[in-house]
Amino acid sequence: MPIRILRVIPRYAPAWRYGGSVRYSYDLDTALVRRGFEITVYTSDQIDERRRSPHRRDHLEGVEIHRFRNPSNYLASTAAWLGLYPLGLRGDLRAHVGHFDLVHVTEARGPHARWAFAAAHATGVPVVWSPLGSLADGVGIRKPYRRLYDIVHHTPRLVAEAGALVAQSPHEAGLFSKLGARASQIRIIGLGVDERWFRDLPGRGHFRHAVGIEPAAPMVLFVGRLHATKGLDVLLKAAAIVKRRHPGLQVVLIGWDHGALRAVRRVSRSLGLEESVKVLPPAFEVARIQAYVDADVFAVAATTYEETSLAAMEAVACGTPCVLTRQCEVPGLEAVGGGVVTDCNPEAFAAGLRALLTDPNRASRGQSARRAILAWQTAERSADAYAQLFRELVGTRVPGQEQRVALAQ
Repeated sequence: MPIRILRVIPRYAPAWRYGGSVRYSYDLDTALVRRGFEITVYTSDQIDERRRSPHRRDHLEGVEIHRFRNPSNYLASTAAWLGLYPLGLRGDLRAHVGHFDLVHVTEARGPHARWAFAAAHATGVPVVWSPLGSLADGVGIRKPYRRLYDIVHHTPRLVAEAGALVAQSPHEAGLFSKLGARASQIRIIGLGVDERWFRDLPGRGHFRHAVGIEPAAPMVLFVGRLHATKGLDVLLKAAAIVKRRHPGLQVVLIGWDHGALRAVRRVSRSLGLEESVKVLPPAFEVARIQAYVDADVFAVAATTYEETSLAAMEAVACGTPCVLTRQCEVPGLEAVGGGVVTDCNPEAFAAGLRALLTDPNRASRGQSARRAILAWQTAERSADAYAQLFRELVGTRVPGQEQRVALAQ
């Protein structure tokens, strides 16, 4: 019989506006389905701050999705710790978790994680926890909130209960260790791109033509949530420095506004970049690939640790090198010629941008990095690692567990 996995995650495909954790989780799950796993997802019905999925139950590429209504989509988008409480999720977990061989909890904090752990613990079903970059302290109000959350809701206890803790990077593994994780619990499994999107790339120039950027103009691209943690002010200040030598520089920001758009407008005006900065709505599917292909440099100046930037990996898979801060670096990026990792300040970031924009070998380095990403850092590779981990945990369930699960039902 196939192994039955229950993923519990706050938002799921097609809620693409909520970042790399949604995109990667979906890509990973479909890859696991192709390996013979049965994947069921419990999530909220939120697509964005206005839209909900019309389907209580859904199927996408072999993944069965159960969506639970959120009380307020707007509140869940602006203050998830107050508004992201999917109605009925807790009860369904208690009633049905025993039907599964393993629970895969995604993202670090929230009622979904607490409810999933409690239900799994009551029935003896093992839990794998993948925070996907959400484990570190945040900035601003997020920092005290996350620390208080860990105290009030006993995050170290959940860490101790997990059968396995999946970190994207050594840094994230260290965060688990600080919460009391045993070394034997921690597995490092890096993110991976869905290579199907990157095998045959579109020709260069279509995106530039559509948005009015000259073919020869240096173009720096950001794709992601317009949020304070993405360091957009650092990127813009760095762009102002670079523009002194590259007066035709264009900065393109693509994404949903998560509270930073007003600051982007203000900083752009103060730096005299109004004509050099384009803010565009989110681009998905083929549209995002075209933007990556047309950029000279992809840039994320994250100010807080989100571990690995999936968007940066996608850019590299298109042959576009990156400038990233250490808070979102792609492991091995510099070694394969995929870009530069800098400190999170405008001067250092500007130096990284200049280094790539003036590199005569940028195109060839970009193609070398593209080959490396598509060979080693794909969703298929990640799925192989997760599949091995899941089989190990399911194979070590204690004798009599099935009887306990039956009784719990």
